[in-house]
Amino acid sequence: MATINNNLEEFAQEILVKNDMYKIPVDLIGLANILNIEVYEQKLESKISGAIRYNKENGKYTILLNKNDNDNRRRFTLAHELGHYFLNKEILESDEIHIDVLYRCSDDKEKEIDYFAGALLMPKELIEIMYKDTTSISQLSNIFEVSESAMTVRLNILGLI
Repeated sequence: MATINNNLEEFAQEILVKNDMYKIPVDLIGLANILNIEVYEQKLESKISGAIRYNKENGKYTILLNKNDNDNRRRFTLAHELGHYFLNKEILESDEIHIDVLYRCSDDKEKEIDYFAGALLMPKELIEIMYKDTTSISQLSNIFEVSESAMTVRLNILGLI
């Protein structure tokens, strides 16, 4: 079982509360709009789930999601790319583009970003409240608009299953 990273949990909650997005399901497109980040969907190679780009000329960020992925996968990818925005801004601004390859979670940085994405999409306190009334992973994943596998990982991290 993974362990809870309280700093990432608190940071994700702080972002959601500050931007009036602390609700179920989290409106990630709305959050991106507040941050002035443009989000596009496009058909990409099957191994590419998304990308975030910083444009040095205008100082704006763009997130690209794979249109071929299902809605829940795109939501997680968007949360993941927002994680890069919040946690790796200095890297993005120096590298200019970051492409995420599906299931590329081998390095610690990507694992941290995935953890943050889960905390952003499925806030700890809201999961704990909903879990008391809804113990079905399928129901919880539908409520939070995430995949059952993402919900299972999150429930494991929180020690609920």
